[in-house]
Amino acid sequence: MRRYNLRLDGEAKWKIVDRVTMRTAELGGVALQRLPWAEACDMISILNSLSAIESASRDYEALTAAE
Repeated sequence: MRRYNLRLDGEAKWKIVDRVTMRTAELGGVALQRLPWAEACDMISILNSLSAIESASRDYEALTAAE
């Protein structure tokens, strides 16, 4: 499941929503909202990739700790 999704944020602008918190996602303290479509798509791809890496890292850490 992807952690981040797009939501329409006004006319032709988009925001990125964190499905865990159901709030607008932030990066470096900056809310990811009022973005043009292309920028929002790029950012959501990056955020979901980082989220997948973090999840895999936690899974790997748990496996190695159990050994």
